[in-house]
Amino acid sequence: MARALADHLAPLRDRFVASAARPLALLVVVLGVLAVSAGWVFASPPGSSPDDDYHLVSTWCPRPIESSCETTTIDGDLYVMAPITTSHAQCEAFSPDRSHACIVDYSDDTLAPSYRYNDGQYPYGFYQFHHLFAGHSVEHSVWIMRSINVAIAILLIGAITALSTRPVRFSVLLAALVAWTPMGLYFIASNNPSSWAITGVFSYGAALYSSLQSQGWRRWTLLGIAAFAALLCYGSRGDAAFYVFVASLGILILAAGRRHLPEISFATVLSVIGVWCMLGSGQSGHIAQSEASVTLRERIEIAIMNIRYLPEYFAGFVGLNSGPGWRDTPLPGYTTIIGLLVLGAVIFFGARAMSWRKALAAFVTFGAMAGIPLLIATPPTFPNIGGYHSRYALPLLGTWLVIWLASSRKNSSITKGQLTIFVFFLSVVDAVAMHTTIARYVTGLLSIRHMGWIAPGNLNGNIEWWWAGAPITPMTLWLIASLGYALALMAGAYLIGPRMRDAEDADVPVAREALASPAVSTPEPTTTTVREKEETE
Repeated sequence: MARALADHLAPLRDRFVASAARPLALLVVVLGVLAVSAGWVFASPPGSSPDDDYHLVSTWCPRPIESSCETTTIDGDLYVMAPITTSHAQCEAFSPDRSHACIVDYSDDTLAPSYRYNDGQYPYGFYQFHHLFAGHSVEHSVWIMRSINVAIAILLIGAITALSTRPVRFSVLLAALVAWTPMGLYFIASNNPSSWAITGVFSYGAALYSSLQSQGWRRWTLLGIAAFAALLCYGSRGDAAFYVFVASLGILILAAGRRHLPEISFATVLSVIGVWCMLGSGQSGHIAQSEASVTLRERIEIAIMNIRYLPEYFAGFVGLNSGPGWRDTPLPGYTTIIGLLVLGAVIFFGARAMSWRKALAAFVTFGAMAGIPLLIATPPTFPNIGGYHSRYALPLLGTWLVIWLASSRKNSSITKGQLTIFVFFLSVVDAVAMHTTIARYVTGLLSIRHMGWIAPGNLNGNIEWWWAGAPITPMTLWLIASLGYALALMAGAYLIGPRMRDAEDADVPVAREALASPAVSTPEPTTTTVREKEETE
């Protein structure tokens, strides 16, 4: 009787489990994203990202500097008086064996003159906005600003994901995941304008592409998100503003049609504004200066050298020679290898579906991603492309992947084994990169003969610096953040992953059917119309 009752209730039980699984998976994704975001926010101290002495001083003393901070003149040059913990926040820079404990020699109450501030080199926006959160405690203000930058990225990607169709959702999330792990996550959770550049360029391209695939209020809401993302680009960096034009061109080539006149007009206007912002920024001077008189032979020689260096330059997206900090936190070599393997696998996956529009759009976007660094890295401004940080081109990687993954999900399948390897590899890259970053500032890295710079295993072993009043230890933060990243990946794969099947399980029934069933010819229908309905849930 009990067995009969259990069999009777089995469909009800299965229905309950199925209905509860998706909300539970969504909750795991949210908690996991929050955990890994907090991990990167607190993985490094104030002053740790490149040129942070410049960025922090510019935040505390934004334009016009005369009205935001005291000024003084030294040898005829104008200096701003900023908290010494902003201008000297990078006290351990370029010394991987030193922790951030050197900051205890300085006080927030002490003002020091600094010539490193934004006097027009960067756009108006990023520093002015973050100045609203600049308080007496530099450390407290820094983590609040970082949290806001992370929140902007989460809200934009979350909104685009919620409003997009299922195939587009898959492409957007996979592109962000691969493009941002680990260096994108590090810079988004920093006080560097590259945070807004990376978030803004990707969100703009993803929202524009999603709007082309949507209708009704979703279409117009996505365009509104794209406009906000473009504002982030305009307010962060001159090159990011120009990338709005690049992203617009690539996305419109890929998916725009006759019915997309509003999107085309919208993207054109924002692109013109972006080009205008770029030309008006101090960063455009690098290109102009590169036109200085040099011989044709010198130009050819350095061009060949830079082109040969491009693969290493792109490997900087996953940390090669361009790790966290002031490029002074080398990540273990295997993290770069694994990151490149994942990127390569995604590239091969995206090549499953190809068209002339997709190929052209990808070529245009990749051309800008490679061509702009090559253009800038000419004499005499930059002696070679190695001096042009990979983070400057990183914002375009996500948009390029969105284009490359377009239509690749259709009629595709991924085995459980492949998905497991993908989740494991990305989790390792994120966990090792974060562990190395935390160790570099908490205790300093160890220089091991024949091995290079190595992070000590126990982050709590010899804590020299940590956030004041932090309720958890460095090791606990790392464990929670790393576990959150892995769980978020697994839950996300369950929610929106492509159709998965085990190849063996799929092939066996087909083979059995072929052996058991006689070959019967069936007449082809005269006309067949197949229209695939886009899922929005």
